[in-house]
Amino acid sequence: MNRYAIGLLSGTSIDGIDVVLADFSEPSPKIAAVHCHPFPAGLQAELKLLAAHTKNTAPELADIMRLHGELSIVFADAVNTLLVQNHCPKELIAGIGFHGQTIGHNPQADLAWSLQLGDANRLSLLTGLPVVSGFRSMDIAAGGQGAPLAPLLHREIFKTKETATAVVNIGGIANLSRPDGSGFDTGPGNCLLDAWILQNQNLNYDNHGAWAASGRVDGDLVTAWLSDSYFQRPAPKSTGTDYFNLPWLLQHSRLDNCHAVDIQASLSELTARSIASALLSGNKDPVSQLLVCGGGAQNSNLMLRLQRLLPDLSVTSTASVGVDPDWVEGLLFAWLGWQRLQNTLVDTREITGAEKPLLLGAIYQAG
Repeated sequence: MNRYAIGLLSGTSIDGIDVVLADFSEPSPKIAAVHCHPFPAGLQAELKLLAAHTKNTAPELADIMRLHGELSIVFADAVNTLLVQNHCPKELIAGIGFHGQTIGHNPQADLAWSLQLGDANRLSLLTGLPVVSGFRSMDIAAGGQGAPLAPLLHREIFKTKETATAVVNIGGIANLSRPDGSGFDTGPGNCLLDAWILQNQNLNYDNHGAWAASGRVDGDLVTAWLSDSYFQRPAPKSTGTDYFNLPWLLQHSRLDNCHAVDIQASLSELTARSIASALLSGNKDPVSQLLVCGGGAQNSNLMLRLQRLLPDLSVTSTASVGVDPDWVEGLLFAWLGWQRLQNTLVDTREITGAEKPLLLGAIYQAG
């Protein structure tokens, strides 16, 4: 009996490939095994350049398609490594929920679109497993934003009758799930923090938020950033790092007379305030706790800022309820793949604004 599905993705930080083996033998899915697979350095650098491109530095189509194929090979290596390490027979696995690598997301375009690289056909051939991919496309075709998808899993595994729980997934972009089942992207999560420390400290991320903690928040900067129209836009809404990036940072403020460390502190405050404001404004149901997952759950400084802004709530990582915060998104795509393989309609109406429940994703099978 197929009791497992695999969730496979690389996030906006492009720091590695997450593979989650999920067990669906009980009503609530459980994480059975995990693996973080490194990118080859050259491929990682190319992907980061591609994700950061501007209108004046558009990549060649041939390069995009080459990366589309190369990614599938590396993703397949990641899956096969997890299976070998955990001695898991493929006969027990229903398939792979494959998100791929996002290189652009524009739900506000006249014809909305979201693009993830990674060839599902090649991935199926190299792993010998069915692959479900393109989860965002059907949602967008049905009038939805295509994102965020994380709230679908949040309401499945974190919602209880006893506690009014909100969940925020802080990856490159942060997305919020409210107790009423609605959800949306709140704005930047780690993306601006990571970009700023890379430019100024040559580090990929601010470990536990230590650099931000050593700086002082510039209230005027934070106010200027929060004046961006995205934060005032009503839900459903979604965004990406092709919107919130270093050029966005510079166009919204003058940084000439600011210390770099104070800008990092202010960016941490921006992420915390935008999440707290999104949770408190317009929320019809009372909230008693906020669970945090994604890389931001490991940022002690950011967690402290959230708790300070939300003094009446318990702010903890999802580890407090038995789910490792680093692997929630991998579990999400295993769950989405499982739903599609069971031909289960998924209701995104309160999250993305799609017009009706949908079968999300297309199935690719090499044989």
